[in-house]
This record gives sequence, structure tokens and C-alpha cells, in this order.
Amino acid sequence: MPKTAEPVAIERLTRLNESGPDDLFICCASFEDRCLSSISKMKVDFRTKFAVIFVIEEPLYKKQVDDHKFRLQAELARRSTEGVFIISCQRDDPADGLNQFKQTWKKCQPGCSTESFITIDISGFTKIYLLELLHYLVTELELPLPRIIHTTQVYLPTRLTDGIAQISTIPSFYGQLSLDKETVLVLFLGFEPERSLAVWKHANPSRTIALITSPPRGGNLNYLKYARENNSYLLSQPSVEVRDVPPDSPYGARQVLETIFNETKGSLNMVIGPFGTKPQVVGMFLFCAEHPRVQVIYSFPVKYTRSYLRRKPGSTLLLPLAPPLAV
Repeated sequence: MPKTAEPVAIERLTRLNESGPDDLFICCASFEDRCLSSISKMKVDFRTKFAVIFVIEEPLYKKQVDDHKFRLQAELARRSTEGVFIISCQRDDPADGLNQFKQTWKKCQPGCSTESFITIDISGFTKIYLLELLHYLVTELELPLPRIIHTTQVYLPTRLTDGIAQISTIPSFYGQLSLDKETVLVLFLGFEPERSLAVWKHANPSRTIALITSPPRGGNLNYLKYARENNSYLLSQPSVEVRDVPPDSPYGARQVLETIFNETKGSLNMVIGPFGTKPQVVGMFLFCAEHPRVQVIYSFPVKYTRSYLRRKPGSTLLLPLAPPLAV
């Protein structure tokens, strides 16, 4: 697999294994149309031994989720030589979904752990499911990073979620916070101000660093303007510092977090809130894998707004597999 420093837009999804079918393809049937983009880009000869489709229940958009599940299942049944597994799980209970995946893994795990051919389409996953899935595969099973693809969405200046259902620490990212240290909170911000603000109030940090996606995807300055306006209350607080973070480079996001970590030199507890892009969440995972004392806090929304249904799929990106090489 070629190593890239930046995400690459792809028109066709090829096999990883040149001598036969890949080991596993993992995706998620969500209510967003972009969860179907990967199957529409598979080359004619794309084959995988197994496929796993997560179906995260969303009562408000059950029809969309079911339609997408059936389309994914039908196409992946044609592409899979040995079987397709469906994992139905609740949005607010990622432990249930992950436990089901662990049982499924026993039936579809690659024969060779050091050279596995696994692709994950992260487009339909919630951020908490994505973090837990990567933790299981890479941290617990000690597999190499899988190939990760992600379909973006066309920008719309609308709120994505309403309300806060609960705030919790992500189980596999509980960290090890010291009671005698103050906290620096790092928030990846997007279009969900209520969720970010809830985590900020919950963490009660002495210092907050807000990460805004800049430069925005495709150079869209309206995105940047709306993101700042959307989070204006939080950004106006005297203890909040604003920094830039790239939209689609996991290693770029990891480097931003590494810089912040090195600045504190262990003098502060570090807590992260993931409300930016999903490639940034992959970067957060890479960082936390190296710094297990860091904690990740997540706030569950009451509901997703219908603006998601109006957001059209954008480019499908192959995310970088390795950090930039030293010149």
C-alpha cells in the first residue's frame, strides 16, 4: 500500500490483496446517503472474504437507515466470498455494538495478523463508535492500521444536532487524570455548539484550546465563518484559545495534539472533546494510542437534525496511512 502524507480523493476502490480477495470490509449503514459511496466506487473485481455492516439504530430516520442497510447488504453479498454480517446496535450504547463485533471477529478474523487486508469506511459511523472500533482492532488486537476511507459531505450552514442526552467518558479512553492537577481541555469544534459547550462546562478546565478546521475543505471560507459564529459563545470566553487543525489529515490532527501535549509537559491533565471531522477523530485515536493517560469526553445529542438528509455526498478520500517522511 502506498504511503501518503495527505488524503487522496479516489474514484475507484481497489482490492488491497493483489493475489485474492481482501480479508474484511467494515462499514456502517447510517441515515446519511454518503454511507453508500464506497460500494458505488468498488471496481468490478473488488472482492472481500467477509463484510461487516454496523446498523446504528436511529428511530427518527429508520426508513433511511433500513434502505441503506439493504443496499449495502445486497452489494456486499455480491462482493463477499464467505459472508456478510449485520450488527444492529444502539446509538448511545457503543459497548453493545463492540461486543457483538468481538463475537463476529471470531468468525471472520484474518488468518495472518501481521499482513491483514482490512478496509474501514468510516463515513457512517458516529465518532464514539469509530474510536472504540479502532481501539479494539489496533490497540487490543495489535493489528496494523487498516485502510481507512471517508466520504465527505457538501457544506450546508445548518446545525447538525439538537439537545444533550448525556455526557460520558468514552470507556476505552478513560485516561488517568491526576486529582492534584488542573485540566487543559482540547475541543475539536464544528457545527454542534451545544455538545461542545456541554463538555466544556462538565470538564471545568483551567485552560481550553478550541481547534477550528482551517484551512477549510476546498478553501470554503463560508465554512470557517459559520464554524466560528456557531461557537461564538465558547470562543468569547477569556480562558479559550483558538488554533487551526486540518480537516482530513489524521496525522496533521495528531501533530496538533502532540504540540499541545508537549507544551503542558505533564503539568496539566489533558481532556479531548471530539466534535470536528471524522478524519480528525482518527488523528485523535493515533494520539491517544501513544498517550493513554489522556481522556476523551463525549456528549450524546438528543437528536440529529434533518439537515443531514439535505447534505449531499462529497469526495471519497483515502486517508493517509503513515506520517510524512522526513526529507
